[in-house]
Amino acid sequence: MNRVKVNVRDKCPFMEKCYRKNPIHFAEMSHPHLERLVIDQLDDTIKIPDVLDFECDRSQLLDQLKVIQIVMRKERDKDRDSFLKLKNDLLPTDITKNSTTSKSPNKVSNSEDRSLDFENQQSSSSSVSIMDTYESCKLNKDREEIRKKAIKKMKQQGFEISLVEPGEFAVKYALAAPYYIFFTRIDKSLPTYNQPLSITFPEILDKSLGEIKSSLQINFMVDVGWLCLQYLLAGQKADITILYGDGGRVDKEKVGKNITLVPIPQPIQYGCHHTKMMILEYNDGGIRIVVSTANLYADDWENRTQGLWISPHLPSLSNLDGTNNGESKTGFKKDFLQYLKSYKQQALSRWIAIVEKADFADVNVFFIASVPGNYRQTGVDAWGHKKLGYVLSTYASLPLNSMDWPIIAQSSSIGTLGLSYEKWVQRVIVSSMSRTKELTILPNFHFIFPTQKNYEESFDCQNACCCLCYRQQTHSKQKWLEKYLCQWKASKTSRDKAMPHIKSYTRLSPDLKRMAWFVLTSANLSKAAWGTEMKKFYSISNHEAGVLFLPTFITGETTFPIEKENDDSNIQPFPIPYDLPLIPYKSEDNPFVNDIFDE
Repeated sequence: MNRVKVNVRDKCPFMEKCYRKNPIHFAEMSHPHLERLVIDQLDDTIKIPDVLDFECDRSQLLDQLKVIQIVMRKERDKDRDSFLKLKNDLLPTDITKNSTTSKSPNKVSNSEDRSLDFENQQSSSSSVSIMDTYESCKLNKDREEIRKKAIKKMKQQGFEISLVEPGEFAVKYALAAPYYIFFTRIDKSLPTYNQPLSITFPEILDKSLGEIKSSLQINFMVDVGWLCLQYLLAGQKADITILYGDGGRVDKEKVGKNITLVPIPQPIQYGCHHTKMMILEYNDGGIRIVVSTANLYADDWENRTQGLWISPHLPSLSNLDGTNNGESKTGFKKDFLQYLKSYKQQALSRWIAIVEKADFADVNVFFIASVPGNYRQTGVDAWGHKKLGYVLSTYASLPLNSMDWPIIAQSSSIGTLGLSYEKWVQRVIVSSMSRTKELTILPNFHFIFPTQKNYEESFDCQNACCCLCYRQQTHSKQKWLEKYLCQWKASKTSRDKAMPHIKSYTRLSPDLKRMAWFVLTSANLSKAAWGTEMKKFYSISNHEAGVLFLPTFITGETTFPIEKENDDSNIQPFPIPYDLPLIPYKSEDNPFVNDIFDE
Protein backbone atom coordinates (compact mmCIF):
# COMPACT_ATOMS: atom_id res chain seq x y z
CA MET A 1 0.00 0.00 0.00
CA ASN A 2 1.23 3.51 -0.81
CA ARG A 3 1.67 5.56 2.34
CA VAL A 4 1.48 9.33 2.49
CA LYS A 5 4.48 10.45 4.48
CA VAL A 6 5.28 14.07 3.97
CA ASN A 7 8.40 13.78 6.15
CA VAL A 8 10.18 11.62 3.56
CA ARG A 9 10.36 14.65 1.28
CA ASP A 10 12.84 17.43 1.75
CA LYS A 11 11.44 20.75 2.86
CA CYS A 12 11.61 23.38 0.14
CA PRO A 13 14.50 25.69 1.08
CA PHE A 14 12.47 28.74 0.04
CA MET A 15 9.41 27.75 2.12
CA GLU A 16 7.00 30.74 2.26
CA LYS A 17 9.08 32.54 -0.37
CA CYS A 18 8.67 29.72 -2.90
CA TYR A 19 6.99 30.98 -6.05
CA ARG A 20 7.12 27.73 -8.01
CA LYS A 21 4.16 26.13 -9.75
CA ASN A 22 6.23 23.36 -11.29
CA PRO A 23 4.52 20.01 -10.55
CA ILE A 24 7.86 18.19 -10.41
CA HIS A 25 9.04 20.56 -7.69
CA PHE A 26 5.89 19.96 -5.62
CA ALA A 27 6.33 16.21 -6.05
CA GLU A 28 9.85 16.36 -4.64
CA MET A 29 9.63 19.06 -1.97
CA SER A 30 7.36 19.51 1.04
CA HIS A 31 5.50 22.82 1.48
CA PRO A 32 3.64 22.49 4.81
CA HIS A 33 2.48 26.12 4.76
CA LEU A 34 0.59 25.37 1.52
CA GLU A 35 -0.55 21.89 2.54
CA ARG A 36 -1.98 23.29 5.77
CA LEU A 37 -4.06 25.86 3.89
CA VAL A 38 -5.65 23.42 1.49
CA ILE A 39 -6.03 20.17 3.44
CA ASP A 40 -9.58 20.96 4.61
CA GLN A 41 -10.84 22.08 1.20
CA LEU A 42 -9.66 19.40 -1.20
CA ASP A 43 -13.06 19.09 -2.89
CA ASP A 44 -14.10 22.72 -2.67
CA THR A 45 -13.29 25.99 -4.32
CA ILE A 46 -10.19 27.16 -2.52
CA LYS A 47 -10.64 30.08 -0.14
CA ILE A 48 -7.60 31.84 1.27
CA PRO A 49 -7.84 33.16 4.85
CA ASP A 50 -8.02 36.92 5.21
CA VAL A 51 -4.96 36.90 7.45
CA LEU A 52 -1.78 34.94 6.72
CA ASP A 53 1.39 34.72 8.76
CA PHE A 54 3.59 35.09 5.68
CA GLU A 55 3.80 37.66 2.90
CA CYS A 56 2.73 36.57 -0.57
CA ASP A 57 1.08 37.47 -3.83
CA ARG A 58 -2.42 36.12 -3.18
CA SER A 59 -3.05 35.45 -6.87
CA GLN A 60 0.16 33.44 -7.12
CA LEU A 61 -0.66 31.69 -3.84
CA LEU A 62 -4.01 30.59 -5.26
CA ASP A 63 -2.29 29.07 -8.30
CA GLN A 64 0.06 27.13 -6.02
CA LEU A 65 -2.81 25.91 -3.84
CA LYS A 66 -4.64 24.58 -6.89
CA VAL A 67 -1.61 22.43 -7.70
CA ILE A 68 -1.28 21.25 -4.09
CA GLN A 69 -5.01 20.48 -4.02
CA ILE A 70 -4.64 18.04 -6.92
CA VAL A 71 -1.65 16.34 -5.30
CA MET A 72 -3.24 15.96 -1.86
CA ARG A 73 -6.59 14.81 -3.23
CA LYS A 74 -4.77 12.05 -5.08
CA GLU A 75 -2.91 11.08 -1.89
CA ARG A 76 -6.14 11.01 0.10
CA ASP A 77 -7.88 8.76 -2.41
CA LYS A 78 -4.94 6.34 -2.39
CA ASP A 79 -4.80 5.85 1.37
CA ARG A 80 -7.35 7.42 3.74
CA ASP A 81 -5.65 6.23 6.93
CA SER A 82 -2.31 7.74 6.05
CA PHE A 83 -4.05 10.90 4.92
CA LEU A 84 -5.78 11.32 8.29
CA LYS A 85 -2.42 10.94 10.01
CA LEU A 86 -0.97 13.56 7.69
CA LYS A 87 -3.87 15.88 8.49
CA ASN A 88 -3.34 15.49 12.22
CA ASP A 89 0.36 16.17 11.78
CA LEU A 90 -0.23 19.28 9.70
CA LEU A 91 -2.93 20.93 11.80
CA PRO A 92 -2.23 21.85 15.44
CA THR A 93 -4.78 20.59 17.97
CA ASP A 94 -6.39 23.97 18.55
CA ILE A 95 -7.16 24.30 14.86
CA THR A 96 -8.37 20.77 14.22
CA LYS A 97 -10.80 21.15 17.14
CA ASN A 98 -11.91 24.61 16.02
CA SER A 99 -10.81 26.02 19.37
CA THR A 100 -12.41 29.34 20.28
CA THR A 101 -9.27 30.33 22.16
CA SER A 102 -7.41 30.97 18.93
CA LYS A 103 -6.44 34.63 18.63
CA SER A 104 -7.59 34.75 15.01
CA PRO A 105 -9.76 32.01 13.47
CA ASN A 106 -8.56 32.92 9.96
CA LYS A 107 -4.89 33.07 10.78
CA VAL A 108 -2.59 30.23 9.80
CA SER A 109 -0.50 28.95 12.72
CA ASN A 110 3.00 30.36 13.14
CA SER A 111 5.94 28.42 11.79
CA GLU A 112 7.19 27.63 15.30
CA ASP A 113 3.91 25.76 15.99
CA ARG A 114 4.22 23.47 13.02
CA SER A 115 4.35 19.88 14.14
CA LEU A 116 6.19 18.32 11.25
CA ASP A 117 9.64 17.16 12.29
CA PHE A 118 12.29 17.93 9.68
CA GLU A 119 15.28 17.71 12.03
CA ASN A 120 16.34 14.29 10.79
CA GLN A 121 15.91 15.12 7.13
CA GLN A 122 18.73 15.53 4.66
CA SER A 123 19.35 19.21 3.89
CA SER A 124 17.20 20.08 0.89
CA SER A 125 19.94 22.31 -0.50
CA SER A 126 22.10 19.23 -0.99
CA SER A 127 19.41 17.20 -2.69
CA VAL A 128 19.34 16.87 -6.48
CA SER A 129 16.02 17.44 -8.23
CA ILE A 130 14.85 15.77 -11.40
CA MET A 131 15.35 19.06 -13.26
CA ASP A 132 18.93 19.33 -11.99
CA THR A 133 19.62 15.77 -13.07
CA TYR A 134 18.02 16.37 -16.47
CA GLU A 135 20.00 19.53 -17.14
CA SER A 136 23.25 17.74 -16.34
CA CYS A 137 22.60 15.03 -18.96
CA LYS A 138 24.99 14.97 -21.91
CA LEU A 139 23.34 12.24 -23.97
CA ASN A 140 19.90 12.08 -25.56
CA LYS A 141 19.21 8.63 -24.16
CA ASP A 142 19.86 9.89 -20.63
CA ARG A 143 17.55 12.85 -21.15
CA GLU A 144 14.85 10.55 -22.47
CA GLU A 145 15.13 8.30 -19.41
CA ILE A 146 14.78 11.27 -17.05
CA ARG A 147 11.90 12.62 -19.14
CA LYS A 148 9.95 9.38 -18.76
CA LYS A 149 10.58 9.32 -15.01
CA ALA A 150 9.39 12.91 -14.67
CA ILE A 151 6.17 12.28 -16.60
CA LYS A 152 5.49 9.16 -14.54
CA LYS A 153 6.01 11.10 -11.33
CA MET A 154 3.70 13.89 -12.45
CA LYS A 155 0.96 11.40 -13.29
CA GLN A 156 1.40 9.72 -9.91
CA GLN A 157 0.87 13.10 -8.30
CA GLY A 158 -2.48 13.45 -10.06
CA PHE A 159 -1.59 15.82 -12.88
CA GLU A 160 -3.29 15.36 -16.22
CA ILE A 161 -0.51 15.01 -18.75
CA SER A 162 -1.63 15.26 -22.36
CA LEU A 163 1.45 15.28 -24.55
CA VAL A 164 1.70 14.94 -28.29
CA GLU A 165 3.97 12.00 -29.06
CA PRO A 166 7.52 13.36 -29.56
CA GLY A 167 9.14 12.90 -32.94
CA GLU A 168 6.10 13.58 -35.13
CA PHE A 169 5.85 17.35 -35.45
CA ALA A 170 7.95 17.54 -38.64
CA VAL A 171 5.04 16.02 -40.57
CA LYS A 172 2.55 18.50 -39.10
CA TYR A 173 4.93 21.32 -39.92
CA ALA A 174 5.31 20.21 -43.55
CA LEU A 175 1.52 20.06 -43.95
CA ALA A 176 1.23 23.66 -42.71
CA ALA A 177 2.88 24.97 -45.90
CA PRO A 178 3.02 27.57 -47.29
CA TYR A 179 2.05 29.77 -44.31
CA TYR A 180 3.54 27.83 -41.36
CA ILE A 181 1.19 29.57 -38.95
CA PHE A 182 -0.10 27.74 -35.86
CA PHE A 183 -2.49 28.36 -32.97
CA THR A 184 -2.00 27.12 -29.42
CA ARG A 185 -3.96 24.04 -28.44
CA ILE A 186 -6.70 24.78 -25.88
CA ASP A 187 -6.59 22.46 -22.88
CA LYS A 188 -10.33 22.71 -22.21
CA SER A 189 -11.41 22.49 -25.85
CA LEU A 190 -10.96 18.90 -26.99
CA PRO A 191 -11.66 19.57 -30.71
CA THR A 192 -8.46 21.64 -30.85
CA TYR A 193 -6.40 18.57 -29.91
CA ASN A 194 -6.76 17.09 -33.40
CA GLN A 195 -6.61 20.25 -35.48
CA PRO A 196 -3.67 20.25 -37.92
CA LEU A 197 -2.64 23.78 -36.95
CA SER A 198 -2.92 23.34 -33.16
CA ILE A 199 0.38 23.34 -31.31
CA THR A 200 1.78 22.82 -27.82
CA PHE A 201 5.06 24.27 -26.58
CA PRO A 202 6.98 20.95 -26.56
CA GLU A 203 6.05 20.48 -30.24
CA ILE A 204 7.96 23.66 -31.13
CA LEU A 205 11.02 21.98 -29.61
CA ASP A 206 10.26 18.58 -31.13
CA LYS A 207 13.27 16.41 -31.94
CA SER A 208 11.89 15.65 -35.42
CA LEU A 209 12.89 19.22 -36.32
CA GLY A 210 16.43 18.68 -35.05
CA GLU A 211 18.46 18.25 -31.88
CA ILE A 212 18.61 21.59 -30.08
CA LYS A 213 22.03 22.83 -29.04
CA SER A 214 20.95 26.13 -27.47
CA SER A 215 18.06 28.59 -27.50
CA LEU A 216 17.45 32.32 -27.37
CA GLN A 217 14.10 33.30 -25.85
CA ILE A 218 13.04 36.94 -26.18
CA ASN A 219 9.84 37.76 -24.34
CA PHE A 220 7.91 40.01 -21.99
CA MET A 221 6.99 37.70 -19.09
CA VAL A 222 8.74 34.43 -18.21
CA ASP A 223 8.41 31.61 -15.69
CA VAL A 224 11.83 29.99 -15.91
CA GLY A 225 10.76 26.79 -14.13
CA TRP A 226 7.82 26.30 -16.48
CA LEU A 227 10.00 27.03 -19.51
CA CYS A 228 12.63 24.47 -18.47
CA LEU A 229 9.87 21.91 -17.93
CA GLN A 230 8.80 22.34 -21.58
CA TYR A 231 12.31 21.44 -22.72
CA LEU A 232 12.24 18.38 -20.45
CA LEU A 233 8.88 17.27 -21.87
CA ALA A 234 10.33 17.64 -25.38
CA GLY A 235 13.49 15.74 -24.41
CA GLN A 236 15.66 18.66 -25.55
CA LYS A 237 18.64 20.43 -24.03
CA ALA A 238 17.67 23.48 -21.97
CA ASP A 239 20.68 25.71 -22.63
CA ILE A 240 18.82 29.01 -22.82
CA THR A 241 19.53 32.73 -22.96
CA ILE A 242 16.42 34.68 -21.92
CA LEU A 243 15.83 38.36 -22.68
CA TYR A 244 12.73 39.55 -20.86
CA GLY A 245 10.95 42.70 -19.76
CA ASP A 246 12.45 44.28 -16.67
CA GLY A 247 10.12 43.12 -13.88
CA GLY A 248 8.53 40.54 -16.17
CA ARG A 249 9.85 37.44 -14.41
CA VAL A 250 6.96 35.71 -12.64
CA ASP A 251 8.95 33.08 -10.72
CA LYS A 252 11.84 33.09 -8.27
CA GLU A 253 13.49 29.88 -9.44
CA LYS A 254 17.17 29.49 -8.72
CA VAL A 255 18.63 29.04 -12.18
CA GLY A 256 21.52 26.82 -13.16
CA LYS A 257 24.54 27.56 -15.31
CA ASN A 258 22.54 26.53 -18.36
CA ILE A 259 20.29 29.60 -18.04
CA THR A 260 21.39 33.17 -18.81
CA LEU A 261 18.91 35.85 -17.73
CA VAL A 262 19.03 39.32 -19.31
CA PRO A 263 16.39 41.83 -18.09
CA ILE A 264 15.75 44.60 -20.62
CA PRO A 265 14.99 48.05 -19.18
CA GLN A 266 12.91 50.31 -21.39
CA PRO A 267 14.53 53.58 -22.47
CA ILE A 268 11.19 55.38 -22.81
CA GLN A 269 8.80 55.92 -19.89
CA TYR A 270 5.76 53.62 -19.93
CA GLY A 271 7.39 51.53 -22.65
CA CYS A 272 7.26 47.75 -22.59
CA HIS A 273 9.58 44.96 -23.77
CA HIS A 274 6.66 43.21 -25.46
CA THR A 275 8.40 41.10 -28.14
CA LYS A 276 7.73 37.34 -28.09
CA MET A 277 10.03 35.23 -30.24
CA MET A 278 12.78 32.64 -30.11
CA ILE A 279 15.78 31.31 -32.02
CA LEU A 280 16.53 27.60 -31.81
CA GLU A 281 20.08 26.53 -32.70
CA TYR A 282 20.51 22.91 -33.81
CA ASN A 283 23.49 20.60 -33.62
CA ASP A 284 23.74 20.60 -37.43
CA GLY A 285 24.57 24.32 -37.36
CA GLY A 286 21.17 25.47 -38.60
CA ILE A 287 18.61 27.60 -36.80
CA ARG A 288 14.86 28.14 -36.69
CA ILE A 289 13.03 31.36 -35.76
CA VAL A 290 9.65 31.44 -34.03
CA VAL A 291 7.57 34.62 -33.79
CA SER A 292 4.77 34.33 -31.25
CA THR A 293 2.09 36.23 -29.33
CA ALA A 294 2.44 34.21 -26.09
CA ASN A 295 4.39 34.95 -22.92
CA LEU A 296 6.52 32.18 -21.42
CA TYR A 297 4.30 31.01 -18.59
CA ALA A 298 1.58 28.40 -18.22
CA ASP A 299 -1.57 30.53 -18.45
CA ASP A 300 -0.69 31.83 -21.91
CA TRP A 301 -0.29 28.30 -23.30
CA GLU A 302 -3.27 26.55 -21.74
CA ASN A 303 -6.62 28.16 -22.55
CA ARG A 304 -5.94 31.29 -24.59
CA THR A 305 -5.91 31.86 -28.33
CA GLN A 306 -2.32 32.53 -29.38
CA GLY A 307 -0.62 32.57 -32.77
CA LEU A 308 2.85 31.49 -33.91
CA TRP A 309 4.85 31.55 -37.11
CA ILE A 310 7.65 28.98 -37.32
CA SER A 311 10.36 29.47 -39.91
CA PRO A 312 11.80 26.71 -42.09
CA HIS A 313 15.12 25.21 -41.03
CA LEU A 314 17.76 27.81 -41.91
CA PRO A 315 21.06 26.01 -42.66
CA SER A 316 24.48 27.47 -42.02
CA LEU A 317 26.03 29.30 -44.96
CA SER A 318 29.33 27.61 -44.21
CA ASN A 319 28.02 24.63 -46.14
CA LEU A 320 27.05 26.74 -49.14
CA ASP A 321 28.62 29.09 -51.69
CA GLY A 322 30.62 31.73 -49.83
CA THR A 323 29.32 34.46 -52.16
CA ASN A 324 25.76 33.93 -50.94
CA ASN A 325 24.75 36.26 -48.09
CA GLY A 326 21.72 34.13 -47.29
CA GLU A 327 19.14 36.90 -47.64
CA SER A 328 15.48 36.12 -48.32
CA LYS A 329 13.49 37.78 -51.08
CA THR A 330 11.63 39.67 -48.34
CA GLY A 331 14.75 41.12 -46.68
CA PHE A 332 13.89 39.27 -43.48
CA LYS A 333 17.51 38.61 -42.52
CA LYS A 334 18.58 42.25 -42.73
CA ASP A 335 15.59 43.44 -40.72
CA PHE A 336 15.95 40.68 -38.13
CA LEU A 337 19.65 41.42 -37.61
CA GLN A 338 18.92 45.12 -37.32
CA TYR A 339 16.43 44.32 -34.56
CA LEU A 340 18.85 42.10 -32.61
CA LYS A 341 21.64 44.68 -32.89
CA SER A 342 19.35 47.43 -31.60
CA TYR A 343 19.53 45.89 -28.11
CA LYS A 344 23.27 46.57 -27.89
CA GLN A 345 23.56 43.59 -25.54
CA GLN A 346 26.77 41.59 -25.17
CA ALA A 347 24.66 38.50 -24.48
CA LEU A 348 23.41 38.69 -28.09
CA SER A 349 26.82 38.86 -29.78
CA ARG A 350 27.03 35.10 -30.29
CA TRP A 351 23.43 34.96 -31.56
CA ILE A 352 23.98 37.79 -34.01
CA ALA A 353 26.99 35.90 -35.41
CA ILE A 354 24.87 32.74 -35.74
CA VAL A 355 22.11 34.60 -37.60
CA GLU A 356 24.64 36.24 -39.92
CA LYS A 357 25.85 32.79 -40.98
CA ALA A 358 22.34 31.42 -41.60
CA ASP A 359 20.70 31.04 -45.00
CA PHE A 360 17.27 32.74 -45.00
CA ALA A 361 16.51 31.96 -48.65
CA ASP A 362 13.40 29.91 -47.80
CA VAL A 363 11.77 32.59 -45.61
CA ASN A 364 8.69 34.00 -47.37
CA VAL A 365 7.41 36.57 -44.83
CA PHE A 366 8.50 40.08 -43.82
CA PHE A 367 9.78 40.93 -40.34
CA ILE A 368 7.83 43.88 -38.91
CA ALA A 369 9.14 45.09 -35.55
CA SER A 370 9.17 48.08 -33.21
CA VAL A 371 12.18 49.43 -31.31
CA PRO A 372 11.85 52.23 -28.70
CA GLY A 373 13.17 55.58 -29.80
CA ASN A 374 12.47 59.06 -31.14
CA TYR A 375 13.21 58.99 -34.87
CA ARG A 376 13.75 62.08 -37.01
CA GLN A 377 15.45 61.15 -40.29
CA THR A 378 17.46 57.95 -39.85
CA GLY A 379 15.39 54.83 -39.24
CA VAL A 380 11.98 56.43 -39.70
CA ASP A 381 10.74 53.66 -42.04
CA ALA A 382 12.49 50.83 -40.18
CA TRP A 383 10.01 50.27 -37.35
CA GLY A 384 6.36 50.26 -36.38
CA HIS A 385 3.51 51.35 -38.63
CA LYS A 386 5.90 53.18 -40.95
CA LYS A 387 7.76 49.95 -41.71
CA LEU A 388 4.48 48.18 -42.44
CA GLY A 389 3.28 51.06 -44.61
CA TYR A 390 6.55 51.10 -46.54
CA VAL A 391 6.38 47.38 -47.35
CA LEU A 392 2.71 47.55 -48.35
CA SER A 393 3.28 50.57 -50.58
CA THR A 394 6.15 48.74 -52.28
CA TYR A 395 4.63 45.30 -52.80
CA ALA A 396 0.90 45.09 -51.98
CA SER A 397 -1.63 45.20 -54.78
CA LEU A 398 -5.43 45.48 -54.64
CA PRO A 399 -8.22 45.62 -57.26
CA LEU A 400 -9.87 48.89 -58.28
CA ASN A 401 -12.56 48.57 -55.61
CA SER A 402 -9.93 48.57 -52.84
CA MET A 403 -11.87 51.14 -50.80
CA ASP A 404 -14.41 48.37 -50.20
CA TRP A 405 -11.76 46.10 -48.64
CA PRO A 406 -11.97 46.85 -44.89
CA ILE A 407 -9.09 46.69 -42.46
CA ILE A 408 -9.68 44.37 -39.51
CA ALA A 409 -7.59 44.81 -36.37
CA GLN A 410 -7.65 42.51 -33.35
CA SER A 411 -5.69 42.70 -30.08
CA SER A 412 -5.84 41.91 -26.36
CA SER A 413 -5.13 45.41 -25.09
CA ILE A 414 -6.25 48.88 -26.11
CA GLY A 415 -4.22 52.01 -25.56
CA THR A 416 -5.22 55.65 -25.38
CA LEU A 417 -6.21 56.32 -28.98
CA GLY A 418 -7.27 59.98 -28.87
CA LEU A 419 -10.51 61.94 -28.76
CA SER A 420 -11.71 60.79 -32.17
CA TYR A 421 -11.28 58.05 -34.77
CA GLU A 422 -9.55 60.52 -37.06
CA LYS A 423 -6.98 61.60 -34.46
CA TRP A 424 -4.72 58.52 -34.57
CA VAL A 425 -6.48 55.32 -35.71
CA GLN A 426 -7.49 56.67 -39.12
CA ARG A 427 -4.65 59.14 -39.65
CA VAL A 428 -1.89 56.72 -38.63
CA ILE A 429 -2.97 53.07 -38.51
CA VAL A 430 -5.61 52.91 -41.26
CA SER A 431 -3.53 55.20 -43.44
CA SER A 432 -0.39 53.04 -43.15
CA MET A 433 -2.32 49.79 -43.56
CA SER A 434 -4.13 51.12 -46.64
CA ARG A 435 -0.96 51.81 -48.59
CA THR A 436 -0.47 49.80 -51.77
CA LYS A 437 1.41 50.24 -55.02
CA GLU A 438 -1.61 52.21 -56.22
CA LEU A 439 -3.17 55.26 -54.56
CA THR A 440 -6.30 54.30 -52.64
CA ILE A 441 -9.08 55.89 -50.61
CA LEU A 442 -9.08 55.00 -46.91
CA PRO A 443 -11.28 51.93 -46.28
CA ASN A 444 -13.58 51.05 -43.39
CA PHE A 445 -12.11 49.86 -40.11
CA HIS A 446 -13.27 47.10 -37.74
CA PHE A 447 -11.74 46.18 -34.40
CA ILE A 448 -12.23 42.83 -32.64
CA PHE A 449 -12.12 43.00 -28.85
CA PRO A 450 -14.02 40.77 -26.38
CA THR A 451 -17.20 42.06 -24.80
CA GLN A 452 -17.86 41.79 -21.09
CA LYS A 453 -20.09 38.81 -21.87
CA ASN A 454 -17.39 37.17 -24.04
CA TYR A 455 -15.09 37.24 -21.02
CA GLU A 456 -17.74 36.02 -18.56
CA GLU A 457 -18.26 32.94 -20.75
CA SER A 458 -14.54 32.28 -21.20
CA PHE A 459 -12.10 29.75 -19.75
CA ASP A 460 -10.13 32.65 -18.27
CA CYS A 461 -13.17 33.72 -16.26
CA GLN A 462 -13.63 30.15 -15.04
CA ASN A 463 -10.00 30.13 -13.93
CA ALA A 464 -10.20 33.60 -12.34
CA CYS A 465 -7.48 35.00 -14.59
CA CYS A 466 -7.29 37.45 -17.47
CA CYS A 467 -5.10 38.38 -20.45
CA LEU A 468 -7.08 41.44 -21.58
CA CYS A 469 -6.09 44.99 -20.71
CA TYR A 470 -8.42 47.98 -20.97
CA ARG A 471 -9.56 50.46 -18.32
CA GLN A 472 -12.94 52.14 -17.97
CA GLN A 473 -11.25 55.49 -17.48
CA THR A 474 -9.54 55.10 -20.86
CA HIS A 475 -12.73 53.95 -22.58
CA SER A 476 -14.75 56.86 -21.17
CA LYS A 477 -12.50 59.20 -23.18
CA GLN A 478 -12.85 57.30 -26.47
CA LYS A 479 -16.47 56.16 -26.65
CA TRP A 480 -16.27 56.68 -30.40
CA LEU A 481 -14.48 53.32 -30.54
CA GLU A 482 -17.76 51.47 -29.88
CA LYS A 483 -18.85 52.20 -33.45
CA TYR A 484 -16.00 50.03 -34.75
CA LEU A 485 -16.02 47.21 -32.19
CA CYS A 486 -16.80 43.57 -33.00
CA GLN A 487 -17.20 40.60 -30.65
CA TRP A 488 -14.70 37.80 -30.22
CA LYS A 489 -16.14 34.75 -31.98
CA ALA A 490 -14.09 31.68 -32.94
CA SER A 491 -16.50 28.76 -32.98
CA LYS A 492 -15.12 27.42 -36.27
CA THR A 493 -11.78 26.75 -34.58
CA SER A 494 -13.41 25.77 -31.24
CA ARG A 495 -11.86 28.78 -29.52
CA ASP A 496 -14.92 30.82 -28.62
CA LYS A 497 -14.11 30.57 -24.91
CA ALA A 498 -10.34 30.90 -25.37
CA MET A 499 -9.74 34.61 -24.90
CA PRO A 500 -7.55 36.10 -27.65
CA HIS A 501 -4.07 37.08 -26.58
CA ILE A 502 -3.20 36.87 -30.27
CA LYS A 503 -2.78 40.16 -32.16
CA SER A 504 -3.57 40.32 -35.86
CA TYR A 505 -4.25 42.84 -38.61
CA THR A 506 -5.57 42.11 -42.09
CA ARG A 507 -7.49 43.43 -45.09
CA LEU A 508 -10.33 41.40 -46.59
CA SER A 509 -12.49 41.52 -49.69
CA PRO A 510 -16.13 42.65 -49.28
CA ASP A 511 -17.39 39.10 -49.93
CA LEU A 512 -14.96 37.72 -47.30
CA LYS A 513 -13.39 35.30 -49.77
CA ARG A 514 -10.00 36.94 -50.35
CA MET A 515 -7.28 38.50 -48.21
CA ALA A 516 -4.79 41.17 -49.29
CA TRP A 517 -2.28 40.55 -46.47
CA PHE A 518 -2.06 39.42 -42.85
CA VAL A 519 0.08 40.55 -39.89
CA LEU A 520 0.69 38.32 -36.85
CA THR A 521 2.39 40.35 -34.13
CA SER A 522 2.90 41.10 -30.46
CA ALA A 523 1.75 44.69 -31.11
CA ASN A 524 -1.58 45.71 -29.59
CA LEU A 525 -3.62 48.61 -30.94
CA SER A 526 -1.66 51.37 -29.23
CA LYS A 527 0.62 54.31 -29.95
CA ALA A 528 3.31 52.74 -27.76
CA ALA A 529 3.40 49.63 -29.96
CA TRP A 530 3.01 51.08 -33.46
CA GLY A 531 4.39 54.60 -33.01
CA THR A 532 2.98 58.09 -33.31
CA GLU A 533 3.95 61.40 -34.87
CA MET A 534 5.21 64.06 -32.49
CA LYS A 535 6.03 67.65 -33.45
CA LYS A 536 9.62 66.99 -34.48
CA PHE A 537 9.97 63.22 -34.49
CA TYR A 538 8.32 59.81 -34.80
CA SER A 539 8.13 58.08 -31.39
CA ILE A 540 7.88 54.39 -30.45
CA SER A 541 7.80 53.21 -26.81
CA ASN A 542 7.71 49.41 -27.04
CA HIS A 543 9.77 46.51 -28.31
CA GLU A 544 7.45 44.48 -30.57
CA ALA A 545 7.89 41.79 -33.22
CA GLY A 546 5.67 40.34 -35.91
CA VAL A 547 5.53 38.92 -39.42
CA LEU A 548 3.71 40.11 -42.53
CA PHE A 549 2.27 37.60 -45.01
CA LEU A 550 2.06 38.99 -48.56
CA PRO A 551 0.58 36.78 -51.34
CA THR A 552 3.14 37.79 -53.98
CA PHE A 553 5.94 36.20 -51.96
CA ILE A 554 4.06 33.11 -50.76
CA THR A 555 1.61 31.96 -53.44
CA GLY A 556 2.65 34.13 -56.38
CA GLU A 557 -0.81 35.72 -56.55
CA THR A 558 -2.09 39.14 -55.50
CA THR A 559 -4.45 37.85 -52.77
CA PHE A 560 -4.86 34.84 -50.49
CA PRO A 561 -7.98 32.67 -50.55
CA ILE A 562 -9.80 32.53 -47.21
CA GLU A 563 -11.80 29.43 -48.06
CA LYS A 564 -11.23 26.53 -50.42
CA GLU A 565 -12.21 27.76 -53.86
CA ASN A 566 -12.27 24.54 -55.88
CA ASP A 567 -10.79 21.07 -55.89
CA ASP A 568 -8.33 21.99 -58.64
CA SER A 569 -6.66 24.75 -56.64
CA ASN A 570 -3.35 23.87 -55.03
CA ILE A 571 -3.38 26.97 -52.84
CA GLN A 572 -4.47 26.39 -49.27
CA PRO A 573 -6.83 28.91 -47.64
CA PHE A 574 -5.15 31.28 -45.22
CA PRO A 575 -6.06 30.31 -41.62
CA ILE A 576 -7.91 33.11 -39.82
CA PRO A 577 -8.16 32.87 -36.00
CA TYR A 578 -11.73 34.22 -35.73
CA ASP A 579 -15.12 33.69 -37.36
CA LEU A 580 -16.40 35.52 -40.42
CA PRO A 581 -18.55 37.47 -40.95
CA LEU A 582 -17.75 39.65 -37.96
CA ILE A 583 -20.41 40.31 -35.33
CA PRO A 584 -20.61 44.00 -34.36
CA TYR A 585 -21.33 44.95 -30.75
CA LYS A 586 -25.03 45.12 -29.91
CA SER A 587 -26.45 48.14 -28.10
CA GLU A 588 -26.23 46.31 -24.77
CA ASP A 589 -22.63 45.16 -25.30
CA ASN A 590 -19.70 46.74 -23.51
CA PRO A 591 -16.00 46.13 -24.09
CA PHE A 592 -14.30 44.17 -21.35
CA VAL A 593 -12.58 46.41 -18.80
CA ASN A 594 -10.27 45.32 -16.00
CA ASP A 595 -12.13 47.45 -13.46
CA ILE A 596 -14.33 44.45 -12.61
CA PHE A 597 -11.38 43.08 -10.64
CA ASP A 598 -11.32 46.22 -8.49
CA GLU A 599 -14.83 45.64 -7.19
